[in-house]
Amino acid sequence: MSYVVFARKYRPKNFDDIAGQAHITTTLKNAIAQGRVAHAYIFAGPRGVGKTTTARILAKALDCDKGPTPKPCNLCAACKEISQGSSLDILEIDGASNRGIDEIRNLRDNVKFAPSRGRFRIYIIDEVHMLTPEAFNALLKTLEEPPPHVKFIFATTQPYKIPATILSRCQRFDFKRLATADILKNLQTISKSEALKVSDEALGLIAKYSDGSMRDGQVMLDQITSFTQGAVGAQDVTRILGVVDDEILFGLSQTISQNDASGALKIVDALVNDGKDVFQAVSGLIEHFRNISMAKIAKDLDSLIDAGTEKIKLYKEEAGKFTIENILYVIYTLSNTIDFMRKSQLARIPLEAALVKLTRTGSVMSLAEVVNRIEMLEKSQRQTIDHPSTSLGTSRPKPDSSLRANEKAEAASHPRNDEKTKSSAELDEVLGAWSGIVNYIKNKKISIASCLQEGYPVSLEANALTIGLPKEFLFYKDVLDSPENRHLIAEAVKAVMGLELKIVFILTEPVANKPGGTAPYPQGSDDAGDLSRAADDAANDQVDPIIKSALEIFNGEIKSERTGKARPK
Repeated sequence: MSYVVFARKYRPKNFDDIAGQAHITTTLKNAIAQGRVAHAYIFAGPRGVGKTTTARILAKALDCDKGPTPKPCNLCAACKEISQGSSLDILEIDGASNRGIDEIRNLRDNVKFAPSRGRFRIYIIDEVHMLTPEAFNALLKTLEEPPPHVKFIFATTQPYKIPATILSRCQRFDFKRLATADILKNLQTISKSEALKVSDEALGLIAKYSDGSMRDGQVMLDQITSFTQGAVGAQDVTRILGVVDDEILFGLSQTISQNDASGALKIVDALVNDGKDVFQAVSGLIEHFRNISMAKIAKDLDSLIDAGTEKIKLYKEEAGKFTIENILYVIYTLSNTIDFMRKSQLARIPLEAALVKLTRTGSVMSLAEVVNRIEMLEKSQRQTIDHPSTSLGTSRPKPDSSLRANEKAEAASHPRNDEKTKSSAELDEVLGAWSGIVNYIKNKKISIASCLQEGYPVSLEANALTIGLPKEFLFYKDVLDSPENRHLIAEAVKAVMGLELKIVFILTEPVANKPGGTAPYPQGSDDAGDLSRAADDAANDQVDPIIKSALEIFNGEIKSERTGKARPK
């Protein structure tokens, strides 16, 4: 007698034997018991999860001598013929090799014939998505109104390729990937029945690498037991399947945590020389760091990590060596490495490059830390530019003669008092917040912000903010001085500073620079130039180390906002 492989020998014979698909088997059993069996079904799902097996059991349930029954006897002639694939009433068609319109026309012509001995003539079309559009069109009418004695069962791994007109005429059942525990239980049953000496650890590895497919797990077990004559251990499984064992994965994660590039490359070299699949090594390392991340952030690890208690302890120990940002960085880098490997014929090089990158990377900062450092840097720079006299220990420069004359005239008509001092202090605040006011307006009306950038605050008196524009920008002044635009500027001042001010525009003499936190100075003023250079120097001294490193790497320079010249390094 010829040898029968495990996948055929231990194929389920009734609905209760099908593992992991209770949502489907329960529905079918109830439909048979209530006499509500549909004329067409679509069984969709990944490979090796029981689609064709369920179709055959459904056929037996309908044509069994004791049926239709949810529990076929598997003893009558009809059940035996269906199990052996020799029944004349059950036609299994391979959709990949019988995909043309001629085959479907023959099927359509034959459905009118009554079954030879059973109640129903059942067509099981596997990989039905491979049919051509013309073949699907030829099947439409027959599928919608078949003879009472005909049932259709379509199996597919790619249901999205089936036309909507076909899907709408069938009841669809989606098969799930099987859980590792369900596969392990089935493999343990087979091992016991066959008197195989296979360790639970080895069976666990087989179940894990079967990727949710019962058939794949059974084929692996069949292959491994043929390789070894005695007991089968975990090492035998890793050797036959070419998988990367835990020792290598934990060794690689340790080299990454210790920034040991040389050690990582030695492990890769040993892995390649041992004949391991490099692509599978990267996939295993991604899953390894996924488990480390679970150990880092979760508590109920038994349901999240498919491993024993001792291995979970190792994951917890490994999790203490990484931050969650480091772990995510490793996972993203390795995922990109897989894309790189698909485009390269030398799979080893992308893996080595990724490991060198990961072992030479310092601590990865979280996004919150980056934002915090940027905010601190901006605050430091803003304080330096807004208050250069405080930062540099120099006195505030004197305004030019025209401004001093205006101040004397103002003083003659308005005696100095405490309120005036208060207004002067508020003008400094407006100067410091001027760029923020312009940016606020830019988000509302960019054309008005562009005009306003040519002006600058001149004075703040009696809740009125006077904004000066050089005489050559008379057109800008006319545009800004409209009620609508003055209201927009007042709104920006209130939003940025919390002050309700009236906006007034005047024309001034041309100026060399507009204030970005410092007072304006006309062209030719030595005091203005000295202060600008001093503020740039002070800001440069407080450049963040990260920016300094970037300048060194890219040979860059920081330019002054006022002069456009590079600051001294």
